Amino acid sequence: MRHLIILTAMSLALAACGEKPAAVESTASVINAETEKNLQNWFSQTMQPLQTLDAAQATDQQDLAAFGAAVGDARLVVLNEDSYADKNAYELMNRLVQYLYQNKDFEVLLIESAMFDVEGIWRSATEKDASVVELAPGRVFYMYSQTDASRKALAYIDQARSSERPLILAGFDLPLAGSTSINELLPTMTQYLQQKGSSIPAQANWPEYRQVAKRAIELNSQGMDLTQFKQVSTQLKAELCQNAATGQTPLRESAGWWCQQVKSIEASVGRQQHTDDANYDLRNPVLADNVQWLLEQPFAGKKVIVWTNSSHGLPQVSGVDPATQQPIYSMGWHLKQRFGEQVYIAKLAALGGKTNKYWDTGVQDVVLAPNTLEALLKQSNLKAGFIHAPTDPALRAQLAQFKSPAKFATDYQGLFFYPQAEPALQGEHAIVPLP
Repeated sequence: MRHLIILTAMSLALAACGEKPAAVESTASVINAETEKNLQNWFSQTMQPLQTLDAAQATDQQDLAAFGAAVGDARLVVLNEDSYADKNAYELMNRLVQYLYQNKDFEVLLIESAMFDVEGIWRSATEKDASVVELAPGRVFYMYSQTDASRKALAYIDQARSSERPLILAGFDLPLAGSTSINELLPTMTQYLQQKGSSIPAQANWPEYRQVAKRAIELNSQGMDLTQFKQVSTQLKAELCQNAATGQTPLRESAGWWCQQVKSIEASVGRQQHTDDANYDLRNPVLADNVQWLLEQPFAGKKVIVWTNSSHGLPQVSGVDPATQQPIYSMGWHLKQRFGEQVYIAKLAALGGKTNKYWDTGVQDVVLAPNTLEALLKQSNLKAGFIHAPTDPALRAQLAQFKSPAKFATDYQGLFFYPQAEPALQGEHAIVPLP
């Protein structure tokens, strides 16, 4: 039964967080040799070598001081791993989270998993002393909750809870087949509305709304009649989204919290009607809305880390709206537009090695497209390191020549790189009920 529960949750969540990586495309233009040589010289002069990717192996944190200086007074740091399937990326993400918490006064980790599920984990941890890492399977995206390397960050959160300044965990994603979202979100929303005197749960079309919403939470709403769902969703937003403030109110008793849940369900329904890859990231603007609400409401005044995948966290075009044919921009693009210099965006890139095919079986090579920054770094034979974007206009113009949806120095400011990816293999950690 333990294996069955794990595999069922993994199959449900498979289409949720982790998109299959796009095929590597060739480029039409080629950067000339003089530009390559100039950039290679700049790399060697500028990069800060990393002594290790693994926090447990680090003798000190001096090698991350350049990263800390680059972050400066930013309130929001977005950490982007590239594949959902690289053990070494997870090791480095964990190390960076610990560094930002210990040395830069960051207090919150927002992880790419459902707001509702992660709220249940953190509430259980703070009110009933439950373990974050033990409650994560089935609620946190499975590549973050089932692989040993990524679980280290969750275990660190458990460790930090005993300090005077805990590292708070929250999610920012849509409900994506997590066990708590499936079982509790709609009943708890109904109870909240009834307690607040809303007439919506008594309407004749409320059961139809709940049916579509439940199927969407389970990732299975495609093809359903959405007429009544859309009507009720509009009513809910009008009723709940007028007052986003939470104050000291527990999240589940806040209208603003339920406003975000309603908008997230609506986005989930919308994206499930369009299953082609080009339109897969319809949720990106809502992810940005969720992050913004969390920063401005329950975590107002706190410094926040976002743990996500490059497909969401790097500023770029992520798809095309099937209704308008207009570009859909990534969460990172929206956050950069809204927070400006308050946000620091960093990418973690493997220059070779292998990752596992987490959506299937087996492993695959890390393939670097030609005429990319990563390909030139690999040619430079540099070891693991960190580079902060230059301010020099000439260097920035040269970096902008690389073929990439998101440009270093233009769209994101920090780059961690290391020679080899390693497959992040999934464990068999059981889904346990919230206490």
